[in-house]
Amino acid sequence: MQELASRKLPVSLQGTLDLTELFRNHPEFRPLSPLEYELTAVAVDDLIVVTGQMSCDMHMQCSRCLEPIEETVGVPFEEQFRIVAEEDEEANEDVEEAVPVTEERIDLAPYVMEEFVVQLPYAPLCSESCKGLCPECGTNLNEQSCGCNTEKIDPRMAALQDWFKSQKE
Repeated sequence: MQELASRKLPVSLQGTLDLTELFRNHPEFRPLSPLEYELTAVAVDDLIVVTGQMSCDMHMQCSRCLEPIEETVGVPFEEQFRIVAEEDEEANEDVEEAVPVTEERIDLAPYVMEEFVVQLPYAPLCSESCKGLCPECGTNLNEQSCGCNTEKIDPRMAALQDWFKSQKE
């Protein structure tokens, strides 16, 4: 860190991280390849700014039709680190959004993995036009229609529906 700050030249960082253990207890997401990252670290004043891209092939499940999806998820990365002396670490912690650093080297792996997990889609879709499952019979409406009555009737107004039928007769 100190060396990067003194040189003022950008440093390129490339590599891969295995996410298998990270997603071990999350069956809705499964990495199909290691997370690949290409980052650049630049010293700006007393900050080290790390920016770049990361991507990973992921197995997910469509949130509407529950079909499997295999997709490459690309995520931008940006984090700022501030070099501080150990005694100043607590004083400056909530002043800036930059992560305070006292060591000579920074392990970027936790920051990269955290950003990737946060940026995963909350409700993945196989396509924007996915019709989902029938709420009555569970048929995948992308593959076939089921013929179920999916007309939504407000339960507070259901009694009025019968009243209008008796008026017509």
